[in-house]
Amino acid sequence: MSDTIIYPSIDLFLYDLKDGLGQDEEQINDNCYHFCKKIYANLDENTFQEKYAQIQKHKNSNADIIELLDIRIQPFSPPLDGWYYPLQLNDTYALQVNYSGKLDPNNKFNDHPQEINHQPFLTLKQEILQKISQQSGTIGQTWLLWGKLTDPKSDTEIDKIAQTCYTQILNNYDWQRDFIGKGSLGGATLFELWYQPENLGLTGKEFWDKFRAESYHILIWLFPHNQTPDEMRKQVQTLYYDFLRLFHYRHKIVWSYYQSRYQKSLLKNEYIEIQPAIHRIRELTQPGKPNRLNLNQLQKTLNDHLINLSDYALALHGLENQSRTIEVNLANYQDRTTAMINKYSGSDLQLLEVFSSEIYAQKYQRQVESDCKNFQPGLTLLENLNNTIQGIIDIERTKSDRALDDTIAIAGIGLAISGITATAISVQNPPPTSYKDISDISFFTSPVFVWSIGFSAPFLILLFCRLIGRFFRR
Repeated sequence: MSDTIIYPSIDLFLYDLKDGLGQDEEQINDNCYHFCKKIYANLDENTFQEKYAQIQKHKNSNADIIELLDIRIQPFSPPLDGWYYPLQLNDTYALQVNYSGKLDPNNKFNDHPQEINHQPFLTLKQEILQKISQQSGTIGQTWLLWGKLTDPKSDTEIDKIAQTCYTQILNNYDWQRDFIGKGSLGGATLFELWYQPENLGLTGKEFWDKFRAESYHILIWLFPHNQTPDEMRKQVQTLYYDFLRLFHYRHKIVWSYYQSRYQKSLLKNEYIEIQPAIHRIRELTQPGKPNRLNLNQLQKTLNDHLINLSDYALALHGLENQSRTIEVNLANYQDRTTAMINKYSGSDLQLLEVFSSEIYAQKYQRQVESDCKNFQPGLTLLENLNNTIQGIIDIERTKSDRALDDTIAIAGIGLAISGITATAISVQNPPPTSYKDISDISFFTSPVFVWSIGFSAPFLILLFCRLIGRFFRR
């Protein structure tokens, strides 16, 4: 005989980024637009724009929690038994989607038994995905499967039922691989599992887009046969707020960790580009090297590395920001877990503490903190490199300016001596009163002109040599 379950239901807790660090107004509006599409995809454009404006008006608020609908929840159209509940949690949009299938007009509470082997949870999941246009959360999502067993079951039998439910959500399922823990909550058995896709063959932002779509964090909550459907629903509703906040912290940690992997890849690439520049500067500044520096090339090198410095500093700041995000949300997750343990006395919620342990969140935190420390010296190295290049440019410019001053001085001395000589000789040998025309070359053979050229010639030759030297040094 097949196992049966009463009122099989799914709650999807989905989280989208509202405004990320460095995002401009257009990107923030785009985030809101795509979040609204998860709720109102089937509306006509005018009605959608009205709903979009209603949610968008809260985008600049930093309140901890805002309910985004005037009516609190948006019910599904009859006969579907479900609803949307959108929230704004500081810098995150949160959407809870509840669905229990189609209402039976002959059964007010829709509590007739369903065979588990008929895959009721698969049907519910597919219809929810259709409702949200097959979209995943940009930060992450959690699937909560729950229902009431119809007769007494042993722990082993409950485990097998939970495994059957799990296969209806995930194609690439492996209970042993994905199992996190088992506990109890509200008199019911609770299971937690997490499938993390590996070897996606992608890096950077493309990796996260695929990871978030294929990752499945799942809780399975099976109530005993001796609880009424009404008691079960009240228990679940009591936990909704705690789950909304707890899963938010959890997904922010995972999201921040994988964002930090992207920032780390940027820093590694920037650091690789530093090494050739360091070697070039070392070669230029080695003792005994001929002074043949190209100021234009040095200035271009400096400009390129100022850009590298800016990119490196931004990536390092991004990495440090993700580290702080993990730290804050890990503390919030631990506090929320502790509060739930104290609030629901008699329950066993140790399974929720596994994520905040060294296996997951604490490991992420240590890794990102270590990366921040490892890449911090690179910023100092880039700053020193740019200062070195700027120093070399300043020295070469000073040398060039001095050489130009010497050249001007030489030219001035030559012209002055030439002028003095010409004046002195002209006093002793007055020139003719006039020259008839330019064809008269007697002036160019005069003692005044000859002696003037004779005294200034060495300086003119030295000036010419310096100008030629400056030309070839450029």
